[in-house]
Amino acid sequence: MRPGRLLLVALVAVAVFALDRVTKAWVSENIPLGTARPVVGDYVRIVHAQNTGAAFGLLPERTTLLSVLSVLAVLAIVYYYRQIASASWLVSATLGMQLGGAFGNLLDRVTQGYVVDFVDVGVGEVRFWAFNVADSSIVVGIFVVTFALWYEERRVARPKRA
Repeated sequence: MRPGRLLLVALVAVAVFALDRVTKAWVSENIPLGTARPVVGDYVRIVHAQNTGAAFGLLPERTTLLSVLSVLAVLAIVYYYRQIASASWLVSATLGMQLGGAFGNLLDRVTQGYVVDFVDVGVGEVRFWAFNVADSSIVVGIFVVTFALWYEERRVARPKRA
């Protein structure tokens, strides 16, 4: 990977990690556990939740397993993306998003045994699972890299006009 691309990955990862740490700390210090504050009516709320499982509450109470899987995911991301990231600044940025998010949640799991989640979206009693900046960065990074790779594949496969 070229030094410029590596710098982009590092800068985005550090920015995501820092934003994740700051937002989780603010929620932990300002919102009592289990309570919610409306942001956009009842549709978007800030809650203070502690998630001992994976994304969307899967595999609760499996902190050690999830920590090991997080480390493996980071290694896989670095290994598989190093070639494709060198060709695209967008792919490099998504790699940084995924790494920053993975490290943010991994630090929570290792130091606390749970991840602080705080964004709660839904209508009335129908709620999506609470999530955080790290979760969002990982998911958005996956969607954007998938679209970028799909787009690049179509662009390269398109026949050239004479």
